[in-house]
Amino acid sequence: MASLCALFHIVVVASPVLSSHGIGETQGFAVGIFDMPLVWLVSALGGGAILNGGRWYVFIFSVAGTFMYAVAGAVIGLLVDRIRLSVSRE
Repeated sequence: MASLCALFHIVVVASPVLSSHGIGETQGFAVGIFDMPLVWLVSALGGGAILNGGRWYVFIFSVAGTFMYAVAGAVIGLLVDRIRLSVSRE
């Protein structure tokens, strides 16, 4: 599940960010919709200038965003596995 979630993020968000070098509205909408927790975190830490594009923008939303999706997929997969095992024991 972690691999599928990471692959989803690579296709939907990281590819547009990398191909546009963090410039443009299309990748901005993808980042705003799919990476909202990272946008909130960057804004809360005072990194508003990072959200205007550049190297850190590309790094955060390509690498850290993919890692975030992989962790979320791993947690979901673990929960589904635990539920499946508890149901099969009964």
